[in-house]
Amino acid sequence: MTPEPIVVARAGTGLVPHFPDLVSRGGGRLLAAFREGTGHLGPRGRISVVGSDDGGQTWGAPRVAVDGAYDDRDPKLACLADGTLLLSYFVIDWSSKPRHTTLGTYVRRSDDGGLTWSEPATGGMGMTGGGILAWHASHGAVLELPGGDLLYPIYGHRAEEKWWRASVVRSTDGGRTWDDEVTIAAGEGINFQEPTLTLVGDEVVSMIRTDDVPAYLSRSADGGRTWSEPMPTDMPASSHHALALESGEVLVTYGDLSKRFGERRVTAGRLVRDPAGDWDGYPDVLLYDSGHRDQANPSSAEVAPGRFLTLGFDIPAATVVGFFTSPEDFRQ
Repeated sequence: MTPEPIVVARAGTGLVPHFPDLVSRGGGRLLAAFREGTGHLGPRGRISVVGSDDGGQTWGAPRVAVDGAYDDRDPKLACLADGTLLLSYFVIDWSSKPRHTTLGTYVRRSDDGGLTWSEPATGGMGMTGGGILAWHASHGAVLELPGGDLLYPIYGHRAEEKWWRASVVRSTDGGRTWDDEVTIAAGEGINFQEPTLTLVGDEVVSMIRTDDVPAYLSRSADGGRTWSEPMPTDMPASSHHALALESGEVLVTYGDLSKRFGERRVTAGRLVRDPAGDWDGYPDVLLYDSGHRDQANPSSAEVAPGRFLTLGFDIPAATVVGFFTSPEDFRQ
């Protein structure tokens, strides 16, 4: 399916949007975040947010949330049980030679629905030693555990390491400070990147992009303190998002690397009906194709029971776009 999308936001003059993220605040209220820049990679990037009060049918005007001296990118949103919003992202300095420098991962808080944001808290700096020889970034949103602890998934490598690893850091004070870095997945011969976290019953499931085709899964039964051996899935997924639904199922949307639906990395998805078990074997559905080579990086929210809104972006139109689906769309 390639539904006619709704326009969620337009990028500023001379800019294009990337990496949209979406979170439900309840009662039909949604907040989306996205990066605005001159291209997918570049020296400057700012993060803007935009809201909806009617389940995503109409949207307000975007407003800039983060605009630092370097490239602020890959924003992710979380809504805590008390209504506090968290905005996480990472920063790159593209000017350093012989290659760029990652300047760390950060988390900001908002107590007014995303109108204003706190100063950034450093979200784990264990992989930044060594300057341009190290890498440190994030892709998945912060996850709130039933006891109130927060987990923030990060990834990268130290200067002396060759292979990338996925990790998680913890906050016990609502995202104001972060520590206790724990490795989710690491190993010789594979780069583990862009981990996301999903709460499935009493378990935390991390879906992890790799530099190979399949995404991997790892599970934690003790609130993120230890993790199972990562295992490959049958999902040719990059830039993925995994949303726990009210039904107990998980909606996975991702940039598809298989070329099943075309030559571009289009947005595909599947409905995992028993996420406590194997995530393999479910039908994959083409959700959206902008027609441009630079796309995917989807994010979804359940705007009403059994009604999902997934965001993507359209480079030629310089817009963040959204499209609605239901469980029936994932049955084949």
